[in-house]
Amino acid sequence: MAFANQFALTLELTRLVPPLKWATNKAGNVVMSHARNLRQSGSDIVVEEDLTNVFGKCRISNSLTSSFKTIITKSTSDTTLLEGIVLQGGPGPTVARAFQESSYFAMVVQISLLSWTFETSYLATAITEALRERLEGAPLSSALPLSPDRQGILGVIRACESQTSAFNWNMMLDAVSTTLGYEAHRAPIDFPQFVLRGLLDMFPMVQTLPSDRLIHIQIPVGENIESGVSTLVVWAHHLLDLIVLVRPRRWDGRSTKDIRFGGPDLEQVFIEEAAADDEAFITLLDSQKEHLLTIKPEPNGEDGLIGSVRRIPARGWGNALIADEMSRFLAFRRRSQAVIEDLQTVTTAFAFIIAKNLVKDDTGRIIDEDAAKMRTPMIYNIDKDRLLQASRFLFDNPHISSGEIDSFVAQYSFRTLDKCLPQPPAFAAAARAHPLPTKSECVIEDEWDLICDHARRLSIFLIALAHVENLEDCEDLMFAGVAFGNMSEHILAQQLDDWNGRDALRISDDAWLQAVAVPLLGHRRYIWNLPWDRTCLISDKGWSAWIPTFGASDPAYISAGSVRLGHGSPCRNGVWKTGIWDSAHGGLQFMADPHKVESCGQITSLRCVEKVTLDTPYCGEGDDVFIVSARMRLHKETLKSRPVHRVGYKELQRYLWWAQLSKRCSHGSRMPGDIKLTMGCATIAGFGNHLDNMVERILIYLTAHSVGARWLALATVPWLGDIGDSEAEAEAGIWRHILLRTSDCCFQCAIDQAAAQPGKWFVIL
Repeated sequence: MAFANQFALTLELTRLVPPLKWATNKAGNVVMSHARNLRQSGSDIVVEEDLTNVFGKCRISNSLTSSFKTIITKSTSDTTLLEGIVLQGGPGPTVARAFQESSYFAMVVQISLLSWTFETSYLATAITEALRERLEGAPLSSALPLSPDRQGILGVIRACESQTSAFNWNMMLDAVSTTLGYEAHRAPIDFPQFVLRGLLDMFPMVQTLPSDRLIHIQIPVGENIESGVSTLVVWAHHLLDLIVLVRPRRWDGRSTKDIRFGGPDLEQVFIEEAAADDEAFITLLDSQKEHLLTIKPEPNGEDGLIGSVRRIPARGWGNALIADEMSRFLAFRRRSQAVIEDLQTVTTAFAFIIAKNLVKDDTGRIIDEDAAKMRTPMIYNIDKDRLLQASRFLFDNPHISSGEIDSFVAQYSFRTLDKCLPQPPAFAAAARAHPLPTKSECVIEDEWDLICDHARRLSIFLIALAHVENLEDCEDLMFAGVAFGNMSEHILAQQLDDWNGRDALRISDDAWLQAVAVPLLGHRRYIWNLPWDRTCLISDKGWSAWIPTFGASDPAYISAGSVRLGHGSPCRNGVWKTGIWDSAHGGLQFMADPHKVESCGQITSLRCVEKVTLDTPYCGEGDDVFIVSARMRLHKETLKSRPVHRVGYKELQRYLWWAQLSKRCSHGSRMPGDIKLTMGCATIAGFGNHLDNMVERILIYLTAHSVGARWLALATVPWLGDIGDSEAEAEAGIWRHILLRTSDCCFQCAIDQAAAQPGKWFVIL
């Protein structure tokens, strides 16, 4: 007998598979404890119960259950970020409960697959609408629970996503796509929302009555619509052990041979890719082929695709972007491996050229814009070997050679990185091999210009990868296969749009974390709206990227601008968040000011005058982030001194960025520690906001051998103004340059290196 609407089907399914009663079957203290753990992880016990009553009616195949539990259990990891905050990977409270109960496990596994395939916010909206629509027509007396709200569903999805990110669904999706004849990165994974709505009840109904129920899904395919066949086959066959028959259709409209997934028995799910002008529907039938319920998209066109995001391995991510970009071209559509390798070389050469022209941007210290532009830039060097390593990782090509890169660099240097550059040989050969009917030269030139634009943006990410300190730990990292347009808003991309190949390119300390955020966050949020002046860590899909100033390392051992990547999400006392930000405060305020210790003609030594230690960091909580700051304790006891000063870790990175590290000298630690100060030099001690008539050009901070004192000096000196400066200097905000002495440079050489450069200087010992 046919069902009048989906609510009638839902009601019948409830009769066959009764709703769960987990919460009422547990002791109150157990329920409350679990609810508290879920809330701290970003999820919610009531919403999880609601979703389990929908997805938990399905049974997961035994083979997938075993492999899923094994992989997720092995993914458990803890990496200390700060005292009290760890990067926790693997099972959290949601997955821990799922490992104990089959219905709960079914919900988690299905959400894991869907969150891998679809962007989480779009998926949350689709599930919310599907749950609401399936209850349309329900009488007021219905005992079925109301649908949870979208925000609660989004919290559960993100909890499942982050705690199960170690399970690589691409293995199954790619295998299905290959069987169906699709390229892995072009396989259809997105399907319309009305299909999701129907499957919520039809899948468990077919599993409950396997010989008497059949699902027929017909989706027209065309330029702007997908059938989602790869995702649907993995869901129905690999997860739920159903027999699936697929009737694919090529992009030219021709049907192909039916493909079966499962045994020889009659199929339980039939997926048909129809012509673009055919009707879309999902139908539940009985064994006599009677239509029990048919669901069609809304006539107003609001039942479109859910919104997928492809997961692509970080190693080789650049190749997927190249393939996606070239699929839009005419001249190079039939790409060869030689063409792809040429584009890899062009992108890497662009990165080498750009890297040679980078300078640190410290104009944030300067009040007057004209004065900022006239300030002598700080040269910024990037190791060529790290760039080469990053290129080999990005393109998964160990054969990229420095010699070939150097030959391209020689041809492209000091020129605008656009279509005026010589085309590499494989491009010209490809165009000649497949000539275009009209205006071929114009088309080739335009497409070469687009390739150069793409290579410029991709080279920014390549340089960012060269700043990842632990690239060897990122073999399992997946990036979103998004269009690379987001990178066009990066500050470096904007400068490159009209760059002449010669001018200095100014970059800030957060340039590389921002670049890594583009594929890491994907579609989740508009990344340029993040408060980058406070952002220390970003996290999504079970992976995180963060700045290196966490912890208690000496500033000389930290590479300013570097990034670390790791599996897991930030967690503190069972509370999970998606980011770490600096706490907002008005900067360091001192009741006293630095004082002069020794001056010209006096003997000074390598020492620390005022002891400073790093206390336990401050950590608070925002809506979805931890709020942190470092705490530095001054041990000098004076009535005017505040004993503890707080400064953000992102601030510390910025201050380190504004400093210049001393260069290695031939003396090292063999040089005597005592020296005689020459003209224009003085030593200072203490921390404050002003310099009182210290006219010397080189001021030396006596902070040697103290990590805390060196950090506090770095946090103080960027804003130390000379009371004795001229009025013009004070108005322009022309601050002293900063040189941070490293352990491989002796006392005297550190002073000499500062003195050899123009302007006034602080030397931090």
